[in-house]
Amino acid sequence: MSHTDPIRQLTRGIYTCLENPAPASYDFKAGYYERLVSTRWFNRFFWDTSRQDYQEFAADAILRSSGTVLDIGCGGLAQTAYLYRATGNDCILLDRSIEMLKIARDRLSEGRRQLPANIQLLQGNAFQLPFPDNTFDTVCSFGTIHLFDNKQVFVDEALRVLKPGGKYYFYSMTSQRKISHLFMSSLRLIHEFGEVYSVAQTVALFNKPSLQVQSHVIGSTVFIRGQKIA
Repeated sequence: MSHTDPIRQLTRGIYTCLENPAPASYDFKAGYYERLVSTRWFNRFFWDTSRQDYQEFAADAILRSSGTVLDIGCGGLAQTAYLYRATGNDCILLDRSIEMLKIARDRLSEGRRQLPANIQLLQGNAFQLPFPDNTFDTVCSFGTIHLFDNKQVFVDEALRVLKPGGKYYFYSMTSQRKISHLFMSSLRLIHEFGEVYSVAQTVALFNKPSLQVQSHVIGSTVFIRGQKIA
């Protein structure tokens, strides 16, 4: 794994590439957040989606791909832990929050001391990925774009490390439904969400000559996939 900053182990199974691995804002509420997003009622009421919608989309990135996979903003793997346990791909799961990565580690190890040998958990900055251009065969980020104001910078940095010919998979919450717009706007006031985008605004983040883009919408969630062609 090539990188620009030294990588060192922080705790069992978790590494960091940050010079100052201070606690992230999500560290103090990681457990609560992970329990919330795992519930059927939360996804159905606020987004009109199901866990199965997210898992079926993520399965294409994690199970039905080949080569190296980077998951940016992996969180605690509430929707994806079982997919990562099943894949034979070499995967790097990156998040800023150590507490989220600990939850991910526990879900992946299922009580065992060791993680699957093909999985690495890495604390890092999504806006300064510690990898050279064109590193990964697959790049994914599930439910992360909406957290940021500088969405275009986030997307561009993620796609920078994707190989030409590589595939990408993102989903993001949008203002498609009134309850979703209200919920996101409320969380933005307390700095939990970034600027609220529509489906069209979110898809437009990928409108580049170097990208093939497909998208579909379920409830207030837009699912975006494609291929880097140059």
